Amino acid sequence: MIKKGIAIILLTFILNTAFGAVSVYDQSKKSNDPWFGLDKLKHLSSSFMLTTSGYYIQAKMTDISESKSLTNSGMLTISLGFGKEINDSKKPVGIFSIRDLTADIAGIGLAILFIRAIK
Repeated sequence: MIKKGIAIILLTFILNTAFGAVSVYDQSKKSNDPWFGLDKLKHLSSSFMLTTSGYYIQAKMTDISESKSLTNSGMLTISLGFGKEINDSKKPVGIFSIRDLTADIAGIGLAILFIRAIK
């Protein structure tokens, strides 16, 4: 568990260094970021697809264990989502959306439930 925590901290540091500091969330743009909508569905479904695909490729096509494959695919997916939000925050009218990141995490969670259910 400690190794995972260190990996998350290290990944956050690397992403922050590579993409620059995350800008402060602009409250004036908050109304353009609803909790529910097509954008959140896209985040959820993309995260679900990336996690399940990453798991399948690692667990079924290589000799990586199923539990490690699940961890790897979830971490990769959240890293991509976090990187995307950092990139969005650098756009002139973009924001770092915690709501988008929450939808990404929900998609990863649903993928984990799905994968465990079909085993």
